[in-house]
Amino acid sequence: MKTPNLFSFATSELSQDAFICWFLSWADPAYEQSDSSLHKCSIEFLRKIFKKHSLIAPVNISKIEVTKQDKNIDVLCAINEQYAILIEDKTWSKQHSDQLNRYKSEINSRGYTEDNILPIYYKTEEQSDLSEVLKSGYAPVLRSDILAVLTQYKGTNEVLLNYREYLEGRQQRIESFKTLPIKDWHWDSWVGFYQYLQTKLQNGNWDYVANPSGGFLGFWWSWNFDKDCDHYLQLELEKLCFKIWVGDNWDKRKTRNYWHELITDCAANLGTDLTVSKPPRFGNGSFMTVCIASNEYRITDEYGVIDLVKTINMLKDAEKIIEHASLLYNKAFKTDSQRLAFSV
Repeated sequence: MKTPNLFSFATSELSQDAFICWFLSWADPAYEQSDSSLHKCSIEFLRKIFKKHSLIAPVNISKIEVTKQDKNIDVLCAINEQYAILIEDKTWSKQHSDQLNRYKSEINSRGYTEDNILPIYYKTEEQSDLSEVLKSGYAPVLRSDILAVLTQYKGTNEVLLNYREYLEGRQQRIESFKTLPIKDWHWDSWVGFYQYLQTKLQNGNWDYVANPSGGFLGFWWSWNFDKDCDHYLQLELEKLCFKIWVGDNWDKRKTRNYWHELITDCAANLGTDLTVSKPPRFGNGSFMTVCIASNEYRITDEYGVIDLVKTINMLKDAEKIIEHASLLYNKAFKTDSQRLAFSV
């Protein structure tokens, strides 16, 4: 019988902080005899942290001191009074308010050299863009990294086993897009699918987009920047959209109509498997949908499960269409005088 899991109820970042502190504390050699497998697992976690910063963990750990919420630092772990591991723990939230740099400065002021400070961004839920984290000098430790360590544990400690089981459950939900019929996809299925697209298309970002009609989880990529009219692709769950952004100096209606005709012509002339049509309604804002895919872009097998290879090919057809449209647009409107055709 499946028993209740502690971490199904203790889902806050503070609860996870407590687990991290508890887990790191097991690296202390004083606890090796109590549970040698848990001690080894904790040591392996430390090694992974050091490896993330291209360092080798100390062979002998004589002293380990773990504190929580020290100057708002989620977890601080001092090793042999020489190394400082500072962990910013995130579940559903993201970094904000320059907090990552502030925490590093705080530890640096305590006498630790820059090379001996190991900032870690501990993230157990999905985040589309980690560029600011990396820019701040933090090494991401993601759910897959954590599970790679926890699966090495062969003991019976219920706390660790509960946490591992909880993370495995989250991983299974994120990967459900591979096995569930597309009609049964849920939020986590879409998140997993969008992450997969980021990897395969080597492009794009995803996030929740709020709007008056309730919002959606979106994925956007193949962005072509232009000072007056950006053009790009966007998934709004089941809907594949060809989008534009129009600057304030251009006539939005005129620009929108031009791009609708351009995308429609390119889709017809390129002979791809993707067909496009007019959206149910045209918008009038800065961001507008000019065309949508007429056919389902998620190709499935006979069981309704997504065929990822064919789906990627369909999305690459969309890329071909917008790239060709971009080429024609840039040829036709090279100069400022030519661009006056769209001026307000």
